[in-house]
Amino acid sequence: MDTHRTFCRICEALCGLEVDVEGGRVAAIRPDAAHVATEGFSCVKGLKQHRMYDSPDRLTRPRLKTSNGHREASWDEALAAVGDRVKRIRDAHGPDAIAMYVGTAAGFSILHPIFAQGFMHGVGSRSMYSSATQDCSNKFAVARQIYGHPFVQPFPDVERVECLIVVGANPVVSKWSFLQVPNPARKLKAIAARGRVFFVDPRKTESAKVAGEHVAIRPGTDVFLVLALLGLFADRGIEDARVAGLETLLELAREITPERAEAACGVSAQQIRALAADIDRANGVAFHQSVGVNQGPFGTLAYVALQALAYVTGNYDARGGSLFSPLGVHGARLARQVGLFTSQARSRIGDFPTVFDSLPGGVMADEILTEGPERVRALVVIAGDPIRSIPGSRRLEQAIASLDAVVALDFFESRTGQHADVILPATTFLERSDLALPGLPLQTVDLAQTTPAMIPRVGEARPEHEVLAQLSLAIDRPLFGSRLASRVLSEPGLADRAIPALTELAWKLFDRDPARRGHGVPIPTPKPETYLGRGPMTEDGRVHFWRPALDAERARLLAWEKRARPDGFVLLGRRRRIGHNSWLHGGTREGALEGEAWMAPSDLARLGLEDGADVTLRTETGELTMPVRARDGVAPGTVVVPHGELEVNVNELLPSGAAHIEPLSGMLHMTGVPVEVRPGVRVRPTSPEGARA
Repeated sequence: MDTHRTFCRICEALCGLEVDVEGGRVAAIRPDAAHVATEGFSCVKGLKQHRMYDSPDRLTRPRLKTSNGHREASWDEALAAVGDRVKRIRDAHGPDAIAMYVGTAAGFSILHPIFAQGFMHGVGSRSMYSSATQDCSNKFAVARQIYGHPFVQPFPDVERVECLIVVGANPVVSKWSFLQVPNPARKLKAIAARGRVFFVDPRKTESAKVAGEHVAIRPGTDVFLVLALLGLFADRGIEDARVAGLETLLELAREITPERAEAACGVSAQQIRALAADIDRANGVAFHQSVGVNQGPFGTLAYVALQALAYVTGNYDARGGSLFSPLGVHGARLARQVGLFTSQARSRIGDFPTVFDSLPGGVMADEILTEGPERVRALVVIAGDPIRSIPGSRRLEQAIASLDAVVALDFFESRTGQHADVILPATTFLERSDLALPGLPLQTVDLAQTTPAMIPRVGEARPEHEVLAQLSLAIDRPLFGSRLASRVLSEPGLADRAIPALTELAWKLFDRDPARRGHGVPIPTPKPETYLGRGPMTEDGRVHFWRPALDAERARLLAWEKRARPDGFVLLGRRRRIGHNSWLHGGTREGALEGEAWMAPSDLARLGLEDGADVTLRTETGELTMPVRARDGVAPGTVVVPHGELEVNVNELLPSGAAHIEPLSGMLHMTGVPVEVRPGVRVRPTSPEGARA
C-alpha cells in the first residue's frame, strides 16, 4: 500500500489529505497532520469522498439516449453524436442557441473554468450560465463595480482581527465561502478569546453556538442593519482622492437610522448602537457576508455597504480588517488585459447583465421556452445539476426536456442528466493532477497547493478540460478560436504530466523548504495596502462605492421596506454537514437523512404538530412534503430547509423568472419566500443510500 499527499477540492478550505492507495484504488483518506496550511483538519465529506467515487452508479463510459433510457457507447460515437447535433443547431439558429451551465465543482479545478470559457468563446455564444447566480454572483457584481474586476475579493484577516462580524454565514458547517480557513471552529474560538465574534442570522446557527454572539434578524433585512451601522460612522470626515461615490451611499445610510432599521430588521436600536461601539473600540474589525444574505432581495446593496463600512471605520485593506490577495489583484489586472470575465452581454429575457460572464440561471427556462431568433436550443451541462439547483425546478425540467440537444459531463447521471442525449463520464479529483488556482485569491496562507493524480482514471472517464477540447473540435468550433490549441490541449494526460513537473521545478527554484515538499509552492501573503497601495484598477483609478446602476436599488429598497415584516411563515436555507450543494450525490449516506424542515418548538406547538411529523410546505410555485423537526435557535415564523438535498428539492418551492431576480447581480431570491405549513403525508424512501441525483 502506498500513501500520497493531496488536497480536497470540495470547498474553499482545500484541506490537506493523505491517501492510501492499493491496487489502483483508494483504500483510505486521512487528514494530513503535517500539512503546513490545514494542520491535520478535514471534514467528513473530504475523508469519505472516495466511497462516492466507488459507487456502482458511477459513470465510467459515455452513454447515448435511447427510447428506453441510455446505452453505453464509445467516445468516438458520443463525440460524433454531439458534433452532428450541435453543428446543425448553430448553423440554423446562430451561436446564442448553444448554452452552457457550469456547476460549483468546476470552481475547484485549475483548467475547468478556463476551458469552459474557451469553449463558449469558440462557439461565439453569450448563453453561459453557472451556479454563481444561486449563491455568490452579487459578490462578483460588486467587485466589478467597486474594484474593476470580479477577481478582486476582500476577506477577513482572521489571524489578527479583534472583532469579526459574520452576516449570513455558518462556517462551522459550510467551512466558509470566499475564504480559505481550515478548522473554522478552532479559528472562531481563537478570535472570540482575544475579542468579539458576532453572527447575524435569523437562526442561532451551529457557528454561533461554538463561539461568539448571535444577533437575531428578520430574513432578508440584513441590508437595513448594515446601512444603519454605516450611518453611525458616516460623519467621520474621511476624504480620499482614490474613492468615488461614497457620499451618495452615506446619504442613504444616514436615512436608515437605528430606529428605522429596528422596525425593518428586528434588531433593536440599542443593540445596533452597541454593535457600532464594539466596532469603534476594536483594534481591527472584519466583516464577512455570505449566502444567507446573497440569496436575499438586496445581496448586492448589502455587500456594497459592508465594503464601505470597512472603509469608513479604517479597516479596509488594513491589518486586522479586510485584506486583499496579491495574486487576486495581479490576476485581475491580467484578466482585464486579456478580456477574461469582462463580458458586457445582456440576457434576451429581462435584459440582465452578465456577471462573471454568466447570465442569471433564473431566466434559463424562459430563454429556452420563449420563441425568438436567439432562443436556447442546445445545452451543455458540466459538473452541475440545474434542475435541482435552480428555483422553479419543475418548469426548468420541462424546458430542458424540450431542447433539441442536451450534453451532460458528470460523475453520475443527475436529474438533468436523465434528459441528456449524450452523457460523458468525468474523472474525479483523485484521478487528475491539479493546482488550487481558483482558491488562491481567497486564502491567508502563503502556499499554492498542487497535486498529482492519486489513482488511474476509472474506466473511460476523462478530465473536463480534455473533454471540452475534444467537444470543441467535434462541433468545429475550437477553444478560443484556435484549432492548434484545441488539438494540443485535448492530448490525453497532458496536464497530469505538466503540473507535477512544473511543481517540482518551482519547488527547486523558489522554495526547497522540506515542510512544503509534497504540498505546493510558496506565494505572496496578503498585506495591508495590497489593493489601494497599487492603485484601484477601475476606469478612473478610484474605488467606486456608488454607481448610477445602484440608484434603482435605493428606490427599490425604500419601497420594499414596508414589506419587511411578512405575515405567516417564510423559508430559509441551510448548509448540510454531509452534502455540498447538489453535487455530492451518489455516495454512501450512512443512514443520514438531511431532507428535513426545521421549525421553532413554539411554532410546532401552535400548529399542533409533533417533532418528526410530516408537513406539507406550499408556496405560489409548488409544494413539498417532508418530516419536520423542532430545533432550538430557529426563529419563530421561519421554516429552514436545506438546499440541494436528494430527498426533497426545495427549488420546487422557490419561484424563478425575471420578477424574482436581483437586477444588478442576477441572483435569485431564494430566502425569505412566504410559505404555508400544514400537516402532510409523504411516501418514505426505502433507503437513503446510493441514490442518484
